[in-house]
Amino acid sequence: MFNTDLVKNQLSEQRAAFFAAMKSSDEKAQETALNDFLEGIQTVVVSEAEKAFEEEGERFKDENVLVARGIMKPQTSAERKYFNAAVTKQSFDNLDEAFPQTIVEDIFSRLTEEHPLISLVDAQTTGAIFKYMYADPTKQLAFWGTLPDNIKQLLVNSIKVISFETSKLSGFLPIVKGFFVLGPAWLAQYVTTVMYEIMAATLELALIQGTGKNQPIGMNKKLSGAVDGVYPNKDKIALTDLEPESLAGVRAAFARDKLDNGPMVAIVHPVTYWSKLFPKLAYKSEPEGKWVLTQLPTGETIVKSYAQEEAAITIGNPKNYLLAVSSQTELKKYEETLAIEDMDLFIAKFTGTGLAKHKDAFYVYNISTMTGATVPTASGDADIKRPTPTGLLNETDTTEEP
Repeated sequence: MFNTDLVKNQLSEQRAAFFAAMKSSDEKAQETALNDFLEGIQTVVVSEAEKAFEEEGERFKDENVLVARGIMKPQTSAERKYFNAAVTKQSFDNLDEAFPQTIVEDIFSRLTEEHPLISLVDAQTTGAIFKYMYADPTKQLAFWGTLPDNIKQLLVNSIKVISFETSKLSGFLPIVKGFFVLGPAWLAQYVTTVMYEIMAATLELALIQGTGKNQPIGMNKKLSGAVDGVYPNKDKIALTDLEPESLAGVRAAFARDKLDNGPMVAIVHPVTYWSKLFPKLAYKSEPEGKWVLTQLPTGETIVKSYAQEEAAITIGNPKNYLLAVSSQTELKKYEETLAIEDMDLFIAKFTGTGLAKHKDAFYVYNISTMTGATVPTASGDADIKRPTPTGLLNETDTTEEP
């Protein structure tokens, strides 16, 4: 099947830069990082298409051949109809066909299987609903015997409702004219790949850092005190070492609040992991003299994420975070700023939201004063510009629109 590992490996630097830019307030840096990220996805997908063209010849547009050889996944009839219509019109704008819900459902399913953090939270994909109910993990939901009125009220208060109405996730989709000429199968592959990467990055940022204003409330945020829809950061707990006595207090707090109800994780930025945690978790065994990597003394699984801020560790049971995304999607031409040269820019919009199921479901450590490894400063050398794929797309760029 399409080489998703190749996408992940070749886009690692652009993905990290995109995460860093989205956490800043520099709009120019965000635009540059997004453009680089989208161009990187385009480069990888086009390279795969050119490789298939070399191997299959004209059959590379034949969906049955692509599926049989494991290059593509089979399309549903609705997907095939939608992308055929887009190829005919040379655009996604004002199509009579609705965007296939199965695309979003498939992407979300892959995210919950392949993406480290998203795979661990309580991730739900829904249909066209505007409210979602979930249970408070600290409240009792069942009782023996006859229920008096006050107990019935407790049961009612154990169920919480969140709204999708103001949370809309948008992903940009740049389309070179040549992609329409490649045919519906490759167009579907490209759209799915872009949406997967953008959803992965955007959702992971929201899971940890989401402000709550037209987006999920992140794990690092309080569930109260919002100003103009923006929720404040949680107060961080100072942590200078990884000794049991320093870490056990938070675990005791989880036990007190009955929130130690599953496997716990420690979410850290990759740079923080290597510079702060790894040196304290690696030790040389005796008498073999081999280096061994141990875990945190309180047993949390370490999850590395570029969405996390540096010098911070977020502790909690990820199942105590609800992420819900609707499979209802619309894809329209984007006429505003952020235009990308030589491309039509479309925007995919679908509703989704998320929040911790309890105000104390997650605690955040500040480890800025913790000793660690010295990280070399950047060299300052200019990056080598990625070459634009030649051949297949360039040959089709001159094709006139019907």
